[in-house]
Amino acid sequence: MLKQLRTFAVPNDRALKVGISGGIGSGKTAFTNCLAALGGVRFDADEVLRTITGSPGRALTQIREAFGASVWEPGGQLNRAALAQLIFSDSAAKARLECILHPLVWQEMDRVVAPLKPGDVLLAEIPLLSETGNHTRFDCCVMVDAPLEVRLSRLIGGRQLTEAQARARINAQASRVQREAIATFWVDNCGTPEDLNADATALWNLLSRV
Repeated sequence: MLKQLRTFAVPNDRALKVGISGGIGSGKTAFTNCLAALGGVRFDADEVLRTITGSPGRALTQIREAFGASVWEPGGQLNRAALAQLIFSDSAAKARLECILHPLVWQEMDRVVAPLKPGDVLLAEIPLLSETGNHTRFDCCVMVDAPLEVRLSRLIGGRQLTEAQARARINAQASRVQREAIATFWVDNCGTPEDLNADATALWNLLSRV
């Protein structure tokens, strides 16, 4: 179900920038896929992160300097699982990693936005929008949510996490109240894929009319 929680200002001199986020396992990627099929220019922060932390990614040298050999494979590749486990259990490590990665992500988004014109719509999927305070970079924010049991099931089944690991990752992120505080639109992803697609269509109709 799609709900509009607050109004937003539409720029008349540049593209409309829409930030899409939600808790881990909420279905924000599926929702963004539905929206992108209808129009707009997609920006996927996770895809950028995979690029800059892959070989020979721009972030690797800084990550090695910050975290040492404990997050590296013997062959010289970044051990993503070890790094993820570290940052979900150590808030200071998480903050260090964000200081390395986030500026590079925003640089890439600026590159994508630069050629866009007034009337264009940027659809930016940003996992930690409410946690980082970067919602102010966007004209409106869409938060996707799902019941806790559904999110746990997706993390345990799809990402091969234990229940304890899945709960820890969920608890490390912003609460529903924190997400609602910055959301322009709220999507309750508690139905079928067809329901989610209908919500995306309804939102796109709103965005493309403004």
